[in-house]
Amino acid sequence: MDETLISKAMQGDADAFGTLVGPYEGLVYRQCLLLLKNPADAQDAAQETMLRAYRAMPRFLGLSSVPTWLYRIAHNVCLDWLKRPRTRRENASLDGMAEAGFDPADPAPTPEDAYLQQSDRARLREALLRLPADWQALLLLRYGEGLSYEAIARALRLREGTVKSRLNRAKEKLHTLMKD
Repeated sequence: MDETLISKAMQGDADAFGTLVGPYEGLVYRQCLLLLKNPADAQDAAQETMLRAYRAMPRFLGLSSVPTWLYRIAHNVCLDWLKRPRTRRENASLDGMAEAGFDPADPAPTPEDAYLQQSDRARLREALLRLPADWQALLLLRYGEGLSYEAIARALRLREGTVKSRLNRAKEKLHTLMKD
């Protein structure tokens, strides 16, 4: 089915393109958010990613999977975005609500549970932000998105062994930062 969608999308079929990339919009947004650290900028960059992908679709070679291809485009869009001179937007209010313990997936935590969850999330977020951006990306792709080492290696143009060793170092450093 993907081959048919890819073929139609390569010929300019917008519906086929939407069906093909739609399931990966969350991956693209999360990658943009990780790199840009601002929800509004991440949303704009994610839209730019999809536009670039649509324009580049006729040249899609199929050397990587669609999510890997989209991830690479998103990464490049974000790098371009960071080079642009602009004033950064303040974080959206949902971030502030999340830091305050609001979690729509958790219907009614006790105040103590909410405090502990907030504290743990804040510590994890702080520790993650202290890691180099490439380690953050590796952790997101592996544990946030569940990508295989092979898919991550293709997306980042690294050897699979390099991905494994960097992930191991990132996990060790994250563990150390969480202890401190």
